[in-house]
Amino acid sequence: MKKYIKSVIALTVICAVVSALLAVTNFVTAPIIEENAASAANDALSIVMPEGSGFAPVDISTTELPATVTEAYSASNGGYVIKLLTSGYGANMVLMCGVDGSGTVTGATCLSSSETLGYEKTYGDSVTGKTVADIDAVETISGATMTTSGYKNAVKDALNATIILGG
Repeated sequence: MKKYIKSVIALTVICAVVSALLAVTNFVTAPIIEENAASAANDALSIVMPEGSGFAPVDISTTELPATVTEAYSASNGGYVIKLLTSGYGANMVLMCGVDGSGTVTGATCLSSSETLGYEKTYGDSVTGKTVADIDAVETISGATMTTSGYKNAVKDALNATIILGG
């Protein structure tokens, strides 16, 4: 019986030490990870709206926007950058779309996805310069129809969101 108690105590001590080390590691790295994520988001803002500056978060909780819109930022030039969560072939494709004050897409990029072919990484070039009137004319890519359709519909939602927000 004493033999088992020693084993239980030894394993408990090992688990407590490992848990403490993990907690310390999390305490040290959490601010760094958060800072890197914020930096990546700010970089994405500049990528989708290169001429924009002074990005400020917009409170979208009181506005009825398309369901894909998760965040919005206003730029000092009168445009908006919209963060969207959509799905293509896989789920949870996160996009950023910039729309200038005249309602034209200034850029779109995929921040993360679980798509297999990778078309979502370059499809933003095909929607740049489009407006709500001509976004439907953008061709989907054969072999990645679900991915590019989801992307295009999310960009359409971003264009509609900027109209609702006053852009």
